[in-house]
Amino acid sequence: MNKLLYFRDRDEVKALPKGLISFMTLQGLIAPDQRRVHYCGFISWQQYIIVFMPRNCDLGTLDVHHARYLLQALSRYYLDKNTGVVEGQSNELIGNSSLSLAQVILEDYRANGLYVRRKKHFSINEGRTNWKRTIARRLAYPSEDSHVYPDIETSSTRYVSDCEISKIHAQVIRKILRKYGALLSSDYLDSNHFLDRMLKPKWGREYQLAMLDRELTESYSERDMRLIEMLKAFIEDRSAAAGNELLVGTRMFHNVWEGMLDKCLPRKVDVNNALPVPYYQKDSRYIELPQKGQRTDTVIDSEDGSLWAVIDAKYYDATTPNLAPGWHDLVKQFFYKTAAEAICDSDILVSLHFIFPGTIHHLQVAKVGQRGQKNVKEDNFREVDGYGEIFCHYCDPIIILEKYARGQYLEINNPQHITGEIFPNFVSYD
Repeated sequence: MNKLLYFRDRDEVKALPKGLISFMTLQGLIAPDQRRVHYCGFISWQQYIIVFMPRNCDLGTLDVHHARYLLQALSRYYLDKNTGVVEGQSNELIGNSSLSLAQVILEDYRANGLYVRRKKHFSINEGRTNWKRTIARRLAYPSEDSHVYPDIETSSTRYVSDCEISKIHAQVIRKILRKYGALLSSDYLDSNHFLDRMLKPKWGREYQLAMLDRELTESYSERDMRLIEMLKAFIEDRSAAAGNELLVGTRMFHNVWEGMLDKCLPRKVDVNNALPVPYYQKDSRYIELPQKGQRTDTVIDSEDGSLWAVIDAKYYDATTPNLAPGWHDLVKQFFYKTAAEAICDSDILVSLHFIFPGTIHHLQVAKVGQRGQKNVKEDNFREVDGYGEIFCHYCDPIIILEKYARGQYLEINNPQHITGEIFPNFVSYD
């Protein structure tokens, strides 16, 4: 099994091994003049699986479980997201089709084992009675008011586990484990020596596809037909079946960061359908454009409903003010607060929040002040009225990956989670 080697999205390119830089450049993941990595995911390189975790992760705490959470999170996000993107666009999951197919085939194997051929065996006087064949083939003797059949046609089902389709199935599973094993396999699969004992198929790709086509015409079980179609798709996908090369990830992890936090923050309030939308006048009428209206990232409320928090998940470094969101991000939040206050009850207080990836709280709040103050102490800061403040929070990407991959909410009881910072008396939501 390949060893895992960890790096981070947005690491400096020069910090990577030279051979890895060349390989990623060849794959189109690094441009010749690129200073920082823009990739989160997995790459096979030499004897390693290179794992690029989200920015600001603590690499010293990682193990294979965290790599699996990243893979599961990427798979879930892009499976749930109906963007309609086409192959080759920059915001898609690279290698998605191969990964999804491998996951489904492996899950089927976990649940059902290797393919077995069901063959019906016909016999006489042993097994289950087949009256239709008996009446058609056997001589009946009269006995009082009925007929007696001295010999009964019977049938039984035999299961053949070493047929050619089973060998093809075993070979596909072996290829999946070689390629994704460190990330997808369980202890059960790692210790299953039965796969190693299965012989390889006799011939190559075209022969295997022909055998699967023939088996498909003789199969009636829904599971068997589905499995055979998946095996065909895997063999036909040369990128999936090529060997142990692995390339699964995205250049646009900021979209995943926003999506994960939106799913993991509890007590969400749906406000987008109530926010204002633009109108354009044409002749004597104003035409509404609801699809171009305001849309917040996430709004959550406190347990007693007296507080709303408008949250913008930002995939920024945010270790210094220079690496934090700029004017357009601040203004957008200020407008969201104005819009939220217009649709909520008058006694509800609305606050604004940024959430960055990280474990250290470098920045506390963003405000708008008078120009020329430079680096000023808190007590002497001259704020501009009418804008308000945006609170800054940091959330460990490892925790978010685990929660999102497992379909769980953030918990207030864990001091590493940020929900308690947003509402001091916040209670976790199940």
